[in-house]
Amino acid sequence: MPRKKLGEMLVDAGVLSEQGLRAGLAEQRRWGGTLGRTLVDMKLVSEPDLVRALSQQLSLPTIDLDRIEIEPRVLDLVPGELAEEHSLVPFAQPMKFLDVAMTEPTNLGLLDELRIRTQLNIRPYLAGPKMIERALAKHYRRGFTGLRRGEVEVMFDGPDVLADDITGPIDPMDIQAARRREGIVSPPPRVRKQPIDAPDPGSGVIALGDHHPRDAEIDALQRRISTLEALVERDEEVLRKLLALLVEKGVATRDEILERIR
Repeated sequence: MPRKKLGEMLVDAGVLSEQGLRAGLAEQRRWGGTLGRTLVDMKLVSEPDLVRALSQQLSLPTIDLDRIEIEPRVLDLVPGELAEEHSLVPFAQPMKFLDVAMTEPTNLGLLDELRIRTQLNIRPYLAGPKMIERALAKHYRRGFTGLRRGEVEVMFDGPDVLADDITGPIDPMDIQAARRREGIVSPPPRVRKQPIDAPDPGSGVIALGDHHPRDAEIDALQRRISTLEALVERDEEVLRKLLALLVEKGVATRDEILERIR
């Protein structure tokens, strides 16, 4: 009999509705990341309820990473890249065992990889996605909360390179839907004004060849404004792609990004 998926287990445990599961899966497909973190971010399931339900369904113990100290030798058993990629944190190594906090302990392939890499018997424990992110930031200096100020500034340099790293096109409709969900009001469309002294094409008035010096200043100012508008539009597009990349890579959530820019 195939093992139930996380969403099905939450529905069976009564902490998530079928409609909520469909909404969470749609959001996960749009933004990436794990389903558990997506459901918590959408407030469809609280993190304690998520961990409690999975613990009961899978008969696995839980661990509170916020209340324990982890020895460096234990952390060294699992590279930071692997820990961040799979949202896990090793926290104890008694004898021939390695105790690992995970958000998806049903990933048998990952458990085998850890066993082969460490040459230890892996004992999975359940922990909430946000708790594991805090532990990754604290112990591995990884994740959005673990970045130093200089690292954040470097990430915003070279937007053309970052934009090329995005694995798929960003649907403008998805962006607008996300803005509506978060209550962000889009600015009104820019309206290009006609030059003050420009003749109406339908009026029959013919422009004179010798413009007043003030006309030349106005034309130069309008060209400068047009250039600035183009630069702003480009920067907005780069920023949208960058934020999508941060969410897709699990560096930050939509809620964390929106909280920083408000």
